[in-house]
Amino acid sequence: MKLVINIVKVIGLIFLSLLCNITPMILLQRQFTFSLPLKWGLGIAYIVFIAAVIYFLWKAHKKHEDAAVAQQKFTWKDFGFAFLFFLLARVVAIGGTLLNQQLSGQSTTANDAGLQGLANFFAGGFFLYTLLYVILVGIVGPIIEELAYRAFPNHLLFKHGHKVLAGIVTTAVFALPHATTVFEFLIYACLGAILYLAYQRRGNVKDSMAVHILNNLPSAIYLLLMAFK
Repeated sequence: MKLVINIVKVIGLIFLSLLCNITPMILLQRQFTFSLPLKWGLGIAYIVFIAAVIYFLWKAHKKHEDAAVAQQKFTWKDFGFAFLFFLLARVVAIGGTLLNQQLSGQSTTANDAGLQGLANFFAGGFFLYTLLYVILVGIVGPIIEELAYRAFPNHLLFKHGHKVLAGIVTTAVFALPHATTVFEFLIYACLGAILYLAYQRRGNVKDSMAVHILNNLPSAIYLLLMAFK
């Protein structure tokens, strides 16, 4: 029974991460139908919501985290490892995209195309929503996703080992919401596997967060530059 409850908790956390990710997209798409006071109200409400989500998730994560892991510091050496994992992720992403282009004719994955397509709403739009979206892509999304897809599944479902099984399950679950085709699933599964390896290097979710943020930052910077065009 406890296992079932923990599975429900993990599924709930994944849906929560999806809600956090999709809300700024909806705000961007609907912004031209909102009055200025409503735009500010919804924007501030989202900021408060995200701050509360990260605070309570991190607090719950620290309760489950091993004492030895909790004492680990994130050093320049760890950043170096994170950067190497990031480079590997870039090789996978670029290679996968090129192969996907050859096989399907698509220049990018559907997930990336959707993210970039929202840049069309930047022009003449409410800048707070643009800024929230860019911060979500570059920082907030990776933090929440690493807690939902890596840390809590390990805490609640795979606490007593089964690292290979944990890697397979969490990698597949991570890939599902990001992909629309089998090949895209394989690309994001490889990226998820890299993030899982980064996490398991020390059992510290800060490591996979760093890799995830480094991986998303180029897209976030590109989106920010688009906002100023």
